[in-house]
Amino acid sequence: MTAIARSHFRWTTFLVACLLLVGAVGCSGYREDKWSRQWPPRHPVRGRVALKGEPVGGAVVTFVVRLPEGEGREFTAVGMTDGTGHFGLTTFRPGDGAVAGSHAIMIEKTSFKDGAFRNALPQKYARRGTSGLTADVTDKGPNEFVFTLDDSGPGPK
Repeated sequence: MTAIARSHFRWTTFLVACLLLVGAVGCSGYREDKWSRQWPPRHPVRGRVALKGEPVGGAVVTFVVRLPEGEGREFTAVGMTDGTGHFGLTTFRPGDGAVAGSHAIMIEKTSFKDGAFRNALPQKYARRGTSGLTADVTDKGPNEFVFTLDDSGPGPK
C-alpha cells in the first residue's frame, strides 16, 4: 500500500468514526413527549446486597411500588449489583431511580448449573410475597439501602 493510500485510508477511517460518534451522541438524547410527561417523578436509589457478610455480585434487585388507592398502578425499578454488591435503579431511563413510596423488594441471582438455570440465592428472596424485604423511597432521599441476606428458608445453602 502506498503512502497516499495509507493516508487516505486513515482519514476515511477517522471520518467514519467521527460520523458514528456524532450519530450515537445524537441518538442517545432523551426527548420529552406526551407519554414521558405522564411518568411520575423518580428519585435516585442506591444500595448494596450481601449474603452472610459477603457482597453479592451479578444479582438483579427489583423494587415494586403500588401507587395509592384509586390509581392502582404499579411501577417497577430494576438494577444489577456489581462485583462489590452495589446497585443503582432504573424505572424508565437508565439510572433514573424509583418512584416514591413503600416498595416490596425481590433479589435474584441466576446461574446455569447442571443443565438448568438456578437461583444462586435462597429462593425466598426471589418473590415479593416471601422476601420480607421492603424499602421506603422518598423524594427527600438519600434512598440508600443495604440488604443483608441470610441462607435460612428454602433455597441453596
